[in-house]
Amino acid sequence: MRGIPMRAIVASSGVFNKPNHLSGRETEILFGEAVHIHSRQEDWCDITLETDGYRGWVLAADFGVMPPPTHHVTAARTVITTGRDVKTPYKGYLPLGALVHLDPPEHSENEMAALHHQHGVMGYIPRRHVTPIGESAADYTAIATSLIAAPYLWGGRDSRGLDCSALIQLSLGAAGLAVPRNTGDQEKTIGTDLDNITALRRGDLVFWRGHVGVMTDADTLLHANAHHGMVAAENLSHALPRLEAAVGSITRLVRLNF
Repeated sequence: MRGIPMRAIVASSGVFNKPNHLSGRETEILFGEAVHIHSRQEDWCDITLETDGYRGWVLAADFGVMPPPTHHVTAARTVITTGRDVKTPYKGYLPLGALVHLDPPEHSENEMAALHHQHGVMGYIPRRHVTPIGESAADYTAIATSLIAAPYLWGGRDSRGLDCSALIQLSLGAAGLAVPRNTGDQEKTIGTDLDNITALRRGDLVFWRGHVGVMTDADTLLHANAHHGMVAAENLSHALPRLEAAVGSITRLVRLNF
């Protein structure tokens, strides 16, 4: 099985340090994302996630062979129904960042598109909730804002629960910029430095040791955080004393140019 590419067939699958759920969830793999399997131990596989190179253990049952993706989900979450009519039964959901294989458009952007699974059509999702592979959302800050009130979850990468670095990774990914999973790696590799907090504007990133947020304007910080227990927007001047007490001073101010 070494090196075989497989894709997640569930909305999200946890990645763990060891082949058991108590070893600590490090991140999550979203529907349609590809992994390379290195080995298998009973119900678990040692994998590397193609998206960002993250390595860990996942449940083997969460992965299978699927058709290559044609679109990526750019809505915070999209619902899967059993038929094209929105009144048909609920079958599940897909989060922001999921990769899907859809039939070509037949009518308009409002149509319900057939979603293909490993065994054929698994249901239908609104075509307006996805963007073709190779195309990107225009405003990553708007994508991040769409996740306001999503619960905070350490290691989470799904709109049902995510952490601060996942908020940045998913938002920038929807806008076509692939970035690392963890805050420390993001801080080292993303954008150009700003000299002063007074220079901040919409779309700039603010880093602390182990934490990151995005500015929605010159004064407002949007971040997934344990204090609020969710993705929340707050005045940066109000957040600073609390964050300084918890994790220290700001370590980097970043502007993205892409």
